Amino acid sequence: MSDETIDCTDCQDQVHDYLQREVSEDLSKSITAHLANCDHCDDVYKTEDDLNQIIRTSCETQTPEEVIARIRKHIAELG
Repeated sequence: MSDETIDCTDCQDQVHDYLQREVSEDLSKSITAHLANCDHCDDVYKTEDDLNQIIRTSCETQTPEEVIARIRKHIAELG
């Protein structure tokens, strides 16, 4: 697919996997080229990338130690 162009539908269908680096090198090159020339698909890409960053940030939040202690105490009382 390296010499083939990719259309908007295919690009948008693959953008999540592309961001996760789960596409072949040839497909990645095709998507990269398409994004460089298509403002609409580039906007879709940026939105998906922003969403992924929000999810990553949310998952990095640490549970406060007092909450962990209360949960452990409750589990110990049940057991």
